[in-house]
Amino acid sequence: MKAARVFVPASDAVETMAITFRLMGEVRTWPVATAWLDGRFVRWSSPCLDESHQHGDFKAFEHRFGDCACAFPAFMRAMNWLDSVCFAASGLEEVIAACKTNPEYGLVCVRAEGLIESPGKGESA
Repeated sequence: MKAARVFVPASDAVETMAITFRLMGEVRTWPVATAWLDGRFVRWSSPCLDESHQHGDFKAFEHRFGDCACAFPAFMRAMNWLDSVCFAASGLEEVIAACKTNPEYGLVCVRAEGLIESPGKGESA
């Protein structure tokens, strides 16, 4: 199975981070989004959502999560929360801190460089 990719817009020295999602009770995590600093704004993208971040792509989600596809509502709640956090944040550190203080959404942020390779199945924690 070919790995899906999340692309960060090309620019010089872009600060990026990978965002993973872990369902409650699961030991696996899945890379679901990439966030980057664009001037004073935190931008983000997920292959499981449209460009507005409001509508999920269930087929892409099901492909990525396989046997955990029933968790789509929890994923959408987490993505809606992430959207509001990124909108209010002025830096990636604020997003990282918000994910740490709100573990109920199952999101973990990890600083990254450039392109993030995102496998289709969950990876062990």
